[in-house]
Amino acid sequence: MFNRRYRPYLVHLNGSRLLLALAILFGVLFAASNALGIPFLVGKVLPAVFGSEAQRAAPLLTFPAWLGWAPLTLPRGHEVAFAVAFLPAVFLLRGVSEFLSGYFLNLAGLRVVESVRRAVFAKLQRLHLGFFGKLPTGDLLQRVIADANSVRLVLVDISNDLLVQPLTMLFAVGYVVWLCVSKPDGFWFLGCLLVVPGAVFFVRYIGMAIQKRARAGLLTSSDLNGIAVENLQAARDVRAYGLQARECARFDAASQEGLRIQAKLVRYEKALSPLLEISAACGIALAIGVGAGIGFRFEELLALITAFYMAYGPIKRIGYVNSRISMAEPGLERLAEVLEAKVEVDDAPDARALGRVRGDLSLDRLTFAYGQEPVLRDVTLRIPAGQSVALVGPSGAGKSTFVNLVPRFFDPQQGSLQVDGLDLRAVRQADLRANIALVSQEPVLFNETIAENIRLGRPAATDAEVREAARLAGALEFIEAQPQGFATLVGERGSRLSGGQRQRVSIARAFLKDAPILILDEATSALDTDTERSIQHSLAQLMKGRTTLIVAHRFSTIRDVDRVLVFDGGRIVADGPREEVYRSNELFRRLWDNQAQGIG
Repeated sequence: MFNRRYRPYLVHLNGSRLLLALAILFGVLFAASNALGIPFLVGKVLPAVFGSEAQRAAPLLTFPAWLGWAPLTLPRGHEVAFAVAFLPAVFLLRGVSEFLSGYFLNLAGLRVVESVRRAVFAKLQRLHLGFFGKLPTGDLLQRVIADANSVRLVLVDISNDLLVQPLTMLFAVGYVVWLCVSKPDGFWFLGCLLVVPGAVFFVRYIGMAIQKRARAGLLTSSDLNGIAVENLQAARDVRAYGLQARECARFDAASQEGLRIQAKLVRYEKALSPLLEISAACGIALAIGVGAGIGFRFEELLALITAFYMAYGPIKRIGYVNSRISMAEPGLERLAEVLEAKVEVDDAPDARALGRVRGDLSLDRLTFAYGQEPVLRDVTLRIPAGQSVALVGPSGAGKSTFVNLVPRFFDPQQGSLQVDGLDLRAVRQADLRANIALVSQEPVLFNETIAENIRLGRPAATDAEVREAARLAGALEFIEAQPQGFATLVGERGSRLSGGQRQRVSIARAFLKDAPILILDEATSALDTDTERSIQHSLAQLMKGRTTLIVAHRFSTIRDVDRVLVFDGGRIVADGPREEVYRSNELFRRLWDNQAQGIG
């Protein structure tokens, strides 16, 4: 179980091994001082100071003769001072070691969580786009932010307890055994330790119940995150349609379900301590009876009971550890779904570097499907470098899928797609995408400055080059009108800019990238007619000399293209100049006429 579940996460301990070693070292010191200090004070130090003549004369510790060590006694004349100093010294050692152990442990834990989160986030960057269609954004956010703490819980917090607590129990039980074997019939006292297996039963049963509820709790938490993310991303529509009460009801229902599951978790977790306390009390009561029967003195019995009770502290802690492991298990499973997800679109081991391409594209008997039903069927096609091509057809015909295959967001199940005669699967993805600029229907802007968003096209670009790209995109006027010009923050997803302004920034980014292949994926469909007309000139400038693929439902953007491809049912049913396709293809003629007459 450990190898299968936890081994993938051990690599994240590499930067924290020294911290963990120090945490464990001081944890052992804490265990020894905690388990031995007080019983030794009660059973040996205090009787040597305040007991009878025989007790004061007796050594604190004796050792086997074969060691040749002299018995350990209190310093003569300073017995009271030793007794007074012993307890503060024990608690000083206990407190310092507990602080250092906890400090180093938590520092290591923070590093582990940070390492896991970076690994999960980096893996998400490598997964194909289809993966994100399977899981909602809120669920993925839960895995990246919250579930990473599960690794810290298991590998760091719990690993220390799994060493320190058993050692504490062994120190305490060892003290009990050492005293018992020195008394005739003392072995009967050891039988009281058989209560321990009964406590293990409670730990195991409650741990299983906690794991079941913890898994349900994580699912509920993901639902809650999903509802919150959906609501915040659709704030405008929620208010426009008066959905506030509905959204509150959805959130309340998910929150109450989470509360119900968390209440069960708390019930099981908090039941563990009293159950162990009761079993410990039964063991101590039995110990008192047995100890009285075999002739233990009061101070000996008190020391034994203290040590016996100290042995149950680690059992309680181990029970707590078991419950925490049970709570962490579902989080580890959810992380594993991301970390172990297959990277379906990856560079081949022998992938070759790719410089600047001419932009010649060719498809050979290409078939692609998201599930069972093909979206593109047996497509064979060649697009010469520098040609502008419009992709038209009804929704679901395969247009967007076609352009998603060009940057290799997906790989076809059959056939091939080539650039300048090279199969896309034989070249490095980063090099391929460096040759492609994308302007989409909803341009993605990050919450950074306008200049930084444009510079994403070419991070090494100078300020002058960024300014020139903005000028070519027709964005310079509105940018300079901003209070801070190019240093203006655009807000989340560009919320501080209008739709047309966001699109112009996206076009400026494409100008700056200066890639030989350009994809316009319904680049103006979300704009009003006047804004679309003003942007079309910028797009026409951008298209010059580039292989351009235009996905368009508005045919006003494809009047001057070199070629039209008509998609229907995953196949290309017409191919040629616009006028020729208009004459020969009924589907295209109907779509064009509907828009021309203003009824499409």
